[in-house]
Amino acid sequence: MDITISQMTFDEISPIVPYVLRGNMRVRNTENTIWFGAKYGEEIVGIVSCVMKKTFVYYNTDFVRKEFRGKGIYVRLFEERDKYVATLNTNLIKAKCTPYSLRQYLKNGFEETGKRKSITFVEKRI
Repeated sequence: MDITISQMTFDEISPIVPYVLRGNMRVRNTENTIWFGAKYGEEIVGIVSCVMKKTFVYYNTDFVRKEFRGKGIYVRLFEERDKYVATLNTNLIKAKCTPYSLRQYLKNGFEETGKRKSITFVEKRI
């Protein structure tokens, strides 16, 4: 499966937004949001984002379409976002994880800092 991972604009990732919303997730785009997308042909099949805050970077909107899960796409998106954040002048990353994304965060050195219902709060010092 030939998947291309790259930084994208919100307009470029917008075709996947209805899938994200159907997954009971929210999509927020601000001037401080950086998007990364996975393309299969011309189709956007996965996205992740990071939001630049004053004292940390917030990882947000991790999503891969159901029919493309289990193919390593999420791992590749996560790695691409990590590479980008490594170039920034920051030493803290925070995120809120669902049960689906938590394993990937813990595998990448994040530590749990709290929990509310099914959401786990994590952070990583870099």
